[in-house]
Amino acid sequence: MPFSRPCVIGAGGTGGWLIPQLARLLAYHPATSPQLLVVDGDSFEDHNQTRQLCGPAQIGVNKAESMAATCREQGLDAVDFRPEYVDRPWISSLMRRQTPLLVLTVDNDATRLAAIEACRRHEGDFFFVTPGNSSAEDADAAIKGQVLWFGRLQGIEFGIDPALVYPNIETPSDGIPREGSCATQAPSAPQLLSANALAASLTLAVIQNLLDGVLDPGHSGVFFNGRSFKHSIS
Repeated sequence: MPFSRPCVIGAGGTGGWLIPQLARLLAYHPATSPQLLVVDGDSFEDHNQTRQLCGPAQIGVNKAESMAATCREQGLDAVDFRPEYVDRPWISSLMRRQTPLLVLTVDNDATRLAAIEACRRHEGDFFFVTPGNSSAEDADAAIKGQVLWFGRLQGIEFGIDPALVYPNIETPSDGIPREGSCATQAPSAPQLLSANALAASLTLAVIQNLLDGVLDPGHSGVFFNGRSFKHSIS
């Protein structure tokens, strides 16, 4: 099931862990193009060093640009970036130009809903996957999260529209970040490194199984708890 140019929207906590490994998977997997597009309108700030893959040299640099540079340093040259915030029309335009594998690694339900609405309106094939994990402010939930997905590929329906199952996505309490808006300045709730890395690893496993042709169409999510080491699938 070929994807012409997979796209990751969000290059921060979870996205930063995922993007270099996904770029490597795409570069060497026969079922897809090595091309990867990374999109994020945000730039690294000093406090991001505690839980995201950035150092002093990346402070002030756009996150998508930094991740593309990190991939190039590893010989993964087929990674492009766009330093932009996205909305539904932007995502719909992307989906019209290619058969999309769309990965959304942002901690923002309004953006998740925008991507899901674009998928709902899309008439062709697509596969959408979005990881999420809990804030470190809650010690019991600090390494807890999920990876959700749905899609339509070669006549096969995968998973369930996440917004139909999770009301927080269908009726988000946040807004889509935009350049210069208050939403872009709002601090995000901190998450642990281990939670971001685990969410990224499980997202990579979902994509690996999809490309290998072994992802069960009846499943739509995997839930993890790094405190108890328990995982479940729905």
